Amino acid sequence: MMFRIDNQHLRLSFSPKTGISVSDKASGAVFTQVPCPYAIHDVAADGQSISYTVHAGGLPIRARLAFAGAREITLDLTAEGPMTGDIAYPPAWQMAEQDVGVYPVGTGFAFPVNNPGIKIPPEMAFFCGSTGLALFGFIRNGQYVFTGIEKGFDAVMRHERKDDGLLHTQVYWYAEKGQFGYPRQCRWFFADSLDDIAAAYRRWRENMGWIRTLKDKIRHTPSVAKLIGAADIWLWDDNNMNRLYGRPESCDITPRDVRRAANEMLELGMTRIIWQSFEGENAEDCAWLKSQGFLVGKYDIYRDVLPKPIADLVIPYRKKRSVNTRYWPDIVRTDANGNYAKAWAIHGKDGQMHHQHAVCDICALRLTMENVPPDIAAIGYNSRLIDVQAGAYLQECYHPLHPQTRRTAQRYINAQHEFQADIGLTVGVEVGSEASSRAFHFSEGLLSSPGYRAPDSGRRMNTLYYGDDIPSQIREYMLNPVYRVPLWDMIYHDCTVSTWYWGDSSNCCPELMPIRDLFNALYGLPPLYSINMTQWDMLKKDIATSYHRATATARKTALSRMTSFAWLSSDGMIQQTNFANGVTVVANFSDEPYILDDKSVVAPKDYLCREGQQDTL
Repeated sequence: MMFRIDNQHLRLSFSPKTGISVSDKASGAVFTQVPCPYAIHDVAADGQSISYTVHAGGLPIRARLAFAGAREITLDLTAEGPMTGDIAYPPAWQMAEQDVGVYPVGTGFAFPVNNPGIKIPPEMAFFCGSTGLALFGFIRNGQYVFTGIEKGFDAVMRHERKDDGLLHTQVYWYAEKGQFGYPRQCRWFFADSLDDIAAAYRRWRENMGWIRTLKDKIRHTPSVAKLIGAADIWLWDDNNMNRLYGRPESCDITPRDVRRAANEMLELGMTRIIWQSFEGENAEDCAWLKSQGFLVGKYDIYRDVLPKPIADLVIPYRKKRSVNTRYWPDIVRTDANGNYAKAWAIHGKDGQMHHQHAVCDICALRLTMENVPPDIAAIGYNSRLIDVQAGAYLQECYHPLHPQTRRTAQRYINAQHEFQADIGLTVGVEVGSEASSRAFHFSEGLLSSPGYRAPDSGRRMNTLYYGDDIPSQIREYMLNPVYRVPLWDMIYHDCTVSTWYWGDSSNCCPELMPIRDLFNALYGLPPLYSINMTQWDMLKKDIATSYHRATATARKTALSRMTSFAWLSSDGMIQQTNFANGVTVVANFSDEPYILDDKSVVAPKDYLCREGQQDTL
């Protein structure tokens, strides 16, 4: 038996045998789902909704389908009791040969579903280093169908090629500490453009209280104003990598001279900068940098702790940096069997790698509140970057002193960043996600999807690649305009500032800096440079050129929503973005000039920015 409900735009049909299908009344398009592996019973419809029971692995789940707007449908799932495995419901939408999938990989990628060579992880958790948004979808003949997950803390998306060879994407639900727990919801968006999808998704998140704009953040934390259009710069000591990885230090180096490098940046017109330090600055240099108008930040981390039993096995530099070892093991996250969770491996004096332990997010908040204020008082930083915390997988903790669910973990991560903002710091995170976007100000690495970075980029913060040594995935994926879409910025551009990763910086492939500049200009985002002192001396003119190309639109658009994105050419090499303040950017990634309708010419590998109104607070 077929059950149906209608509104002005859509017809929603459901059958226990064939599952869910949606018809678009204007276009006549019909979207169906692949067969469901679970038994369906007790179907009822009341004209406004369709309800039924899904029997998933012995757990009866009550499902309810309803319209949530003119072209939106919700699927609510509720159940009580234990989950013995992941639940794969609802089924994936059935793909067609010419469909293009859109994925929240980094700031967004779009791939033909019929291309078997596409590199995409088989499973991606929401709100982690790979997937900042709980939103994915596909494009078919000018129709856009997207799936949003209301609370993606205990959910993943899985990609699988079916027998037809097409890539299908489906949500899988995890248990919350062994139970189904809280109600789960999918929301489907149907639209005629990506712009409309992004606008509808943003309204949904606004209603959930997830949207906080940079204007609001600046009112709360005035130092954030210096973030607008600022390049993110890590200046390393020439021996920093040697110290980190237990290699002999070189005597033939260029000393790290903070004031010389900063003065040279100013002379080159690089006036807006987040000055980042891994080892920290002294109070005098920090004060001087701030007097020049820079944000001055320092690296920090609260996800890793060096275990006491191996403290004397690791290289002295790493032992010295682990200031929280004194709290081990009470702060360590444990699994359901009481095992300590492993974290980032570091080099030992024995030549072996030794795993640290992972700190529970509840404890990380306390450590942040203890450690950061004294450092700020002593040195005077006005910014802080917390590594890992907002970019790692959300994890449960079973330690009796600080048990947490994944939802609890996210709440404490947000509190960690909100605390820093409360004490006046501009807050940076690694990658970040929409679940924490209210709490942080800028994220490093969201532009650089982990799967497409150079190998081991997390340990090669200032490695430079040239010519044939450039990893193939950088050209094939990372800097391929045909695949990239600014999905994140179409929703959160005026809420956060995103950059490249320090191991995938604007300068990591010097010959490709102009291409990264184009992405920065098109998306209205600033660049990130990660260099040691010798590299600065070698590349400073190129970096200054890049800075001026890459930061111009970020200065103009940081406080504005990105209202539209379009491919202007059939090959995807000419792209356009529009912002709420009237700024329009056209980027030409091709090797030929592109002539716009008004006869303006966009030069090859260049962009054209049409002025709008200046944003004000």
